[in-house]
Amino acid sequence: MLKSLLLLLLTSLSLPLYAAHILVISSYHPEFLWDKSYNKGLLDGLDGEHQISHFYMDTKRYPREEFDDIAQRAIAFYLKSKPDLVVLGDDNAINYLANEIAALGTPVVFLGMNENPRLKGFVGHPKITGVLERPLLKRNISEISQLMGGLDKALVLFDSSNVALTAIEDEFKTQTQLRVGQTLINSQLMGDYSLWQEAVLNAKKNGYQAIFLGLYHTLVNAQGQHVSEQTVLAWTSANSPLPLFCFWEFSVGKGMAIGGLVLDGNDQGHQAAALINSILAGTLPRTLSPRAALRGEYVFSKSELARWQLTVPNKWRHKILWRE
Repeated sequence: MLKSLLLLLLTSLSLPLYAAHILVISSYHPEFLWDKSYNKGLLDGLDGEHQISHFYMDTKRYPREEFDDIAQRAIAFYLKSKPDLVVLGDDNAINYLANEIAALGTPVVFLGMNENPRLKGFVGHPKITGVLERPLLKRNISEISQLMGGLDKALVLFDSSNVALTAIEDEFKTQTQLRVGQTLINSQLMGDYSLWQEAVLNAKKNGYQAIFLGLYHTLVNAQGQHVSEQTVLAWTSANSPLPLFCFWEFSVGKGMAIGGLVLDGNDQGHQAAALINSILAGTLPRTLSPRAALRGEYVFSKSELARWQLTVPNKWRHKILWRE
């Protein structure tokens, strides 16, 4: 009898403490490829079997004036769900919800955060930790210059979302024009789809040799209606007079962007899962400092490289994740 009890105790110690209810609140929508990617990484990285529920704030497709109401709906969903832990995906969810949920006693793990966590009070916070997103704008441009055998002038395009503004602030220090190595960079942020199209179509005659695609998910047409990210990406790829590169993995593929040294949401999910595993095993969030994800991966489309008659340097070949 004693032997059986000891065996049961030892067996139970090797299992997770309990099956937790984890609520994932996303800034965006379920079809967004970044969300799909980090959700997969999250599921793959979690130890044990947990109940996962989702709330999508959809802030890429709704105007900023509605964010307060959306945040209140997210809080109502949280209160009804009573999760053991909340994951907040990307800056809008983090900024609107992290402190309120933590104040109610629930541990919060964020991912995709572009802002400085120290300025938000998240370093050493008793209930909050997470994963930082750091777009590789300058380094990517430098690498692509090598691929193209030199790049004198390039155009960087972003929408006018908060994430885009933060990325530009962090990497370019709000400068619209600066030099990265030998390359003169002009960065443009815009909310109007027609202005975006104009910038793309005129890029070559304005002296640029390549376009770098940032975020393009909050553009609106002349009627003020949201233009889907799939439409923007497909149009930009089809109509660009210049090779089109990008900063995020979800933009790479046939009929999309060529690629580059990009960020991948899957790694954000894996890193967040590692923090969750530690918290569910009893580690206090304040002892887990916010951490940056991997510093990018080489991801390229074979089809788009062929279309533009480009060849990647041999020294990258063993590192590349290929897309058709």
